[in-house]
Amino acid sequence: MKTEKDIVALLELLKMADDQWPRSGIGQVSQSELFHRNQCLLEMWPEACRRTGVGGREFPPGVIKLWKESLGRAN
Repeated sequence: MKTEKDIVALLELLKMADDQWPRSGIGQVSQSELFHRNQCLLEMWPEACRRTGVGGREFPPGVIKLWKESLGRAN
């Protein structure tokens, strides 16, 4: 059940990200821009949870791990 709630909120977060950063005409995104966007997504997480009715949830650690790996900062 926890994973299902995470998925619902993550899908909403993706919709919010698409509204924030439309893909039309965008070329490659710099690493600093990716870092900025990831930080914004973390800040948008509570709103995504609220919109989907799953309450206050911790951001899924697996997603943070993937972000770190994509930025070359895996611990």
